[in-house]
Amino acid sequence: MESIFLQIFGQIVRVDYDDQFVETLISACYSAFVPASGIGQTPALTLIVRKSETGNHWTVDARDSSNRCDDVAELVYVIEKSMTIALQELRSELYFVHAAAIALDNSCTLIVGESGAGKSTLCWNLCNTGFVYMSDELAPVHPETLEVEPYPHAICLKRDTLGSFPLPRQTFTTAATMHVPIHLLPLPVARNSTKIASIIFLTQGDDDNPPEIEDISKSEAAARLYANSLNQLAHEHEGLAAASRLVSSANCFRIERAGIREMREAVAELIRSQAAITVQ
Repeated sequence: MESIFLQIFGQIVRVDYDDQFVETLISACYSAFVPASGIGQTPALTLIVRKSETGNHWTVDARDSSNRCDDVAELVYVIEKSMTIALQELRSELYFVHAAAIALDNSCTLIVGESGAGKSTLCWNLCNTGFVYMSDELAPVHPETLEVEPYPHAICLKRDTLGSFPLPRQTFTTAATMHVPIHLLPLPVARNSTKIASIIFLTQGDDDNPPEIEDISKSEAAARLYANSLNQLAHEHEGLAAASRLVSSANCFRIERAGIREMREAVAELIRSQAAITVQ
């Protein structure tokens, strides 16, 4: 078997594989985490990916679990899930939020929402209008400093991007998802932790309606953030204190999903206006 190493949140992940396609997949989705120099420490996590003798599925072994993957989309999903679950345990001091994260002028905006709300599509569009990519679905936050660690895997889109910026031809595509490698983004990705300035909660809506943005209270924001967090029980008071602290110094808003072009313009204007107020 061959191996490829990744460094994520300061932890070394080794992926062993017997199918060259797995290296192509890892390189497309996780190139930001390939160390520039050799690995000098024992991996905190090892994934073993094997292709079946018949060639019609893969198995992914991680710690005490083993998962069968019948297609490429499932293989990508299982590798990602296996790593993120283990990393949450290894870095339990971080508060993991199901959110996209973008940066502007050394401040971070979280875009929080359930799967399918359109976080990744909005993130892809904002990254094409001057915002720096940090993550499209996982935001690990330091509860004490309120800084977000970047998690710049390939942007994963689950739907066509009609009405938005077209995807590059080199996008890594499966039957269910489209992954834009970070080297195809218009700006370099974030490499350092960045403090949260704003939190936007993206909710389901009608794509034909104009976007509506409203301020929300800290209590509502804390409740929404808690509902979209992943490792609450690893923190004191079952994560309630951490959720409250995260929203305490952030500007918090709710926006219903609308047409992507209109939503992109509205969110970009909102973030830039908040940045201007902060500077003043």
